[in-house]
Amino acid sequence: MKSNRLLKNAGIMFFATAIANFFSLLYQLFMVRALVPADFGLLDKLMGLTLLASMPTGTFQAVVTKFIASFRAEDDFSKIRCFLWLFLKKLGVLGILALITFVIFRNNIAAYYKTENTFLIVMVGLLLIISTVLPLNLGALQGLQKFKSLGAASILNGFLRFILGAAFVNMGFKVAGALIALIIAGLIAFLAAFIPLRKYFMFEHNSGLKSKAVKLDLRGIYKYCLPAFIALFSFALLTNMDLQLISPFFSKEDAGFFAVARMIGKIILYLPGAITIVMFPKVSEYHTLNKDTAPILKKCLWSVGSICLFAGLICSIFPEFILKLLVGTVYPQCIPLVVPFVLSMSFYALSSVFLFYYLSIHNMKFIYIFMVFACLQAGLIMLFHSSLLQVLYILVVCSIALFFISTLGMKKSRA
Repeated sequence: MKSNRLLKNAGIMFFATAIANFFSLLYQLFMVRALVPADFGLLDKLMGLTLLASMPTGTFQAVVTKFIASFRAEDDFSKIRCFLWLFLKKLGVLGILALITFVIFRNNIAAYYKTENTFLIVMVGLLLIISTVLPLNLGALQGLQKFKSLGAASILNGFLRFILGAAFVNMGFKVAGALIALIIAGLIAFLAAFIPLRKYFMFEHNSGLKSKAVKLDLRGIYKYCLPAFIALFSFALLTNMDLQLISPFFSKEDAGFFAVARMIGKIILYLPGAITIVMFPKVSEYHTLNKDTAPILKKCLWSVGSICLFAGLICSIFPEFILKLLVGTVYPQCIPLVVPFVLSMSFYALSSVFLFYYLSIHNMKFIYIFMVFACLQAGLIMLFHSSLLQVLYILVVCSIALFFISTLGMKKSRA
């Protein structure tokens, strides 16, 4: 019975993730077709900046899921309420501080990204507020096993960003319109996720609940946060730093071509993402019950590897067709970049399986490998950037090396 429920919940999340990712892909496809390469490159860089800047709080979703699930198992709903109220306030303050920082340094940031429109930087700051608080609600839904509500919020976010993005860009707002869509969609998704959680946010001032707030093991929460943040932030750097770091060294046009080809690599990276979403709670459950988790890891690696191999071969053999399908126009400058992107993102997708596996079994020793490789990759790109291909070769080497070291580390830990 529990097995059937687990399969049902896994199916719900896989289906919801697939639909949400489909709408996100439509958003990307529309933008790459509607915007000129330079504008699309700027949008991609600003979205990457948002992702990197929100990673400290974005990684908190895994922490929220873990502790909310623990409180639920203990039937201690007052702890859930105290936890949600406490961190809603903390994350809200962090989001506002991020906005203030972006407003103050908007001219410097705009100059770095080679745009004269400083309002775009302010919009990134507004988007950061949403990106900071949204993981709290999503993590709570996951921890409470409200998978239908979690899936609905994810689908709603993806659907609205596509519909609103297409509308605003067609109205002539270009990059600003694309960012406005992300802000509104994120805000509505946050409110939608709040609805099934509203009872946990009510009656904050009840004295009985306040007295239990001190029983929260904040030290344990923060102790788990640090390695989780380091690991997930390092992985985000590995898969997003390329476009950020090349900005000072290449023209806007070259960065735009790089961003177009990069979109194919990102499809390879995110295509098997639902597998890790399903794997994370399953491995955590097996680890808690002292069951062997290696078979689950192997199945996930084979599944992710098969998906990446199949999709990667199609993109590598027919790059012109894929570019025509996605972009509507084949830019010759993008074709040589496709295969290196496919290779690097495929191995990073495989490495992400190890990352979430280590987090689920609380093996904090090996996740620091990701931090080392993030620093190594950044240093190599800063030193060697004579061409876009040279930058991509660095990604390929680092991704393959990280995968094999993670594999050897897994074998060593089981020896």
